[in-house]
Amino acid sequence: MVDFRKQLARPAAKEPEDPVDIYERLDRASDKGPLRPAQRAVLEEWYSKRRRERDVILKLHTGQGKTLIGLLILQSKLNETGGPVVYLCPNRFLVQQTLDQATQFGIRCVTADDGLDVDFIDGKAILVATIHKMFNGLSQFGIGPKSMPVEAVVMDDAHSSIDVVKESCKIKLDSNQDAFREIVNLFAPDIERQGAGTFADIKQGSYSAFLPIPYWAWFDRYTEVVKILSKHCMIDSIKFAWPLIKDDIKNCLCIVSGQSLEIAPYLTPMYMFGSFYKARQRVFMSATMMDDSFLIKELELLENAVTEPLVYEAERWSGEKMVLIPSHIDASLSRSSMTSFFSKLSSKVKFGVVALCPSFRIANDWRNQGCVVAERKDIDARVEELRSDRYGITLVVANRYDGIDLPDNSCRILVLDSRPFAEGLVDRYVAHCRDGSDTIVAKTARIIEQGMGRSVRGERDYSVIVLIDPSLVSFVRAKNSRKFLSSLARTQIELGIEIGNMAMEEISTQSQALNVLVKLIRQCLGRDSGWKEFYAERMSGVSLSERAGDFLQVFSMELASEKEYGKEHCQKATEIIQELIDRHVTCDSDKGWYLQEMARYMYPTSKSKSNSLQITAHEKHPYLLKPKEGMRIAKVTSNGQKRVEMFIDWIKTFDSHEDLYLTIDALLSDLRFGVEADAFEKAFDDLAKYLGFIGQRPDKQYGEGPDNLWVLKDNLYLLAECKSEVDLNREEINRHETGQMNNASAWFKETYPGIAFKTIMIIPTRKLAHGAAFNDDVEIMRNRNLRFLMTNVRSFFDEFRQLDLHHLSNTQIQDFMNTHSLSVDDICTKYSEKPIRR
Repeated sequence: MVDFRKQLARPAAKEPEDPVDIYERLDRASDKGPLRPAQRAVLEEWYSKRRRERDVILKLHTGQGKTLIGLLILQSKLNETGGPVVYLCPNRFLVQQTLDQATQFGIRCVTADDGLDVDFIDGKAILVATIHKMFNGLSQFGIGPKSMPVEAVVMDDAHSSIDVVKESCKIKLDSNQDAFREIVNLFAPDIERQGAGTFADIKQGSYSAFLPIPYWAWFDRYTEVVKILSKHCMIDSIKFAWPLIKDDIKNCLCIVSGQSLEIAPYLTPMYMFGSFYKARQRVFMSATMMDDSFLIKELELLENAVTEPLVYEAERWSGEKMVLIPSHIDASLSRSSMTSFFSKLSSKVKFGVVALCPSFRIANDWRNQGCVVAERKDIDARVEELRSDRYGITLVVANRYDGIDLPDNSCRILVLDSRPFAEGLVDRYVAHCRDGSDTIVAKTARIIEQGMGRSVRGERDYSVIVLIDPSLVSFVRAKNSRKFLSSLARTQIELGIEIGNMAMEEISTQSQALNVLVKLIRQCLGRDSGWKEFYAERMSGVSLSERAGDFLQVFSMELASEKEYGKEHCQKATEIIQELIDRHVTCDSDKGWYLQEMARYMYPTSKSKSNSLQITAHEKHPYLLKPKEGMRIAKVTSNGQKRVEMFIDWIKTFDSHEDLYLTIDALLSDLRFGVEADAFEKAFDDLAKYLGFIGQRPDKQYGEGPDNLWVLKDNLYLLAECKSEVDLNREEINRHETGQMNNASAWFKETYPGIAFKTIMIIPTRKLAHGAAFNDDVEIMRNRNLRFLMTNVRSFFDEFRQLDLHHLSNTQIQDFMNTHSLSVDDICTKYSEKPIRR
């Protein structure tokens, strides 16, 4: 080979380090022109001011070329240091997409499919790999002190990557595995004390039933857990996480359900991933409007990375989204009618229609309409079909709101079906304990916003975003949750509500509602000039600057306390949490959560102080752990206050009729068979308040008693056992279920001696199996009874549509309750039936 460099009159020049200069010298494809203004500005800012910083968050709109910027930053680092650099993606699909871009621009990249490429190790090429390649206990990069040194890491879609990193440190065991049975047997008495009824459901294999192993029991016996896990450490469900957490099992949380258990560290051991943890520079790609405070605790970023992100100062809104809320346009455009409509629409149009659902259970409603539900193994292939212009059938993606690119015609209509919820056991437990807290609301808002961003992937892209199901609609329309959306997403949703208001005026009959919805969709997709001007005018006034709020300090303090506890500085850890409470906590549920954290920190040094803190935590928020000793049951009474007066006090809390009916819609969507037990029981508890009663969930709060308890009046209570997950075609009530009801009745008699009570079981059948029997008079609320109750609740609240919510009379309310069969006598007699024997 001829060495042309020898013919040059000057020595070979050093490879350029300025990323803009690097780009100019690349052998890129002929259709790749100069850098975009945003790319050039960001790269110049990074090179002149930010390239020596440890952590940098890069925030740009989708379609502005973040991938190329990340590759050029890594190439600059590679040219400067000659050391290994890595570009990490959340999934394989994005790995291939990044490699394709690198090829088009002439940037040399390699993968890690067959081990770490020698050119990567020698600093001659950028490695592009999935997050999981680096973050697992058997990583080819090594872990702990054996980690391979890396100069720089770019993490694409950092918010999506958090879950991958956390999952890498979890041990998940199915109920059919020996290790599962051994751990559950070891802690059975401790788990049962947290909820006897729930533990009975766990033993029956219920998916929705789950309980934590109390931290004190876990701490006292963690060495036995280590022996169990070590014995089984070569099975797939243990071996990838075992090297990461085996020496710190005592600082792990374990949640048990009827189908599985999860063991996860309270704080992800980022130090074990040395290639990432010790990299000289780490660049995190983030959507422009995301609150990056979450990254502080989850990935251990420096605070200044969040407060001073790398941005394009001239950035403006990008892409076009017409957000539609069909049920706001007309009540007939319900979730069921919309799933049917959008399932059939795909065969009539020449673009992709995609639905995002929070679970495969919800996705089955679409599958039953003939849609394709993407599975984990084929999701990349399904998305690629749409990107290759193969349409004709609606694609449904379950529990996946990130890492999917559906630009242009691959998805012109995106349906978000139902409010996102946690799937993993640890996340479900935290969400359950902190339901309604700003942390959980903000996380939900972030997931929704990630979902809304799947179909608009560039400055000129456009899509219709359809929001269905009362739980989701209620969330995005509520002021308290909408404030956690970015200014862009918040404005787009507010536009959607405004569009719905305008559309209402065009509807004269119910049959016209769907036609109005279709016309709106056509205006967006048909590029109606009036719509485009309307959207541009409204979006031009949106401020793109978003500040990091209290979350930044909260997550920093949570991280600091866990690190102190990990060093066995228990007192220091509790002091940090106390300061967090004093400075940032305003509601009792959050205060209870942090008091429980303090109790956990105190347990190794003072069991008595720990238990005292746990008692207080449980009193602040009864869904937390029941204390080891000294739990006090708070009896519920009417305190002499009349039902109608309590109802009026409650309804006055609503600022508008809209807020009231959003609340009622969300309630009714959860009070039906097929809904998870916890959601159903919570809704039934809320229904008590909405009807002017006082309610409680004794089994959830105290580990014993009925699922739901209502105070109907001073000397009469309603006990309910809820079996919402029982198949509608089930023929019998079994002995296990009657036993639970009998235990609930016995608890009530002991706790409320001499008080009369009405007992119901909410279950689709009223036939008792052989050997099943109730000790007291129990009646059954079947599906038809439940639907009758919900119909009457709906018609009762419809009475208030034209009334001033803040000026209601007692007589008026009582008349409405009587008219719609919601008096105390009606509730005791009209919605349940006697059981029968087969």
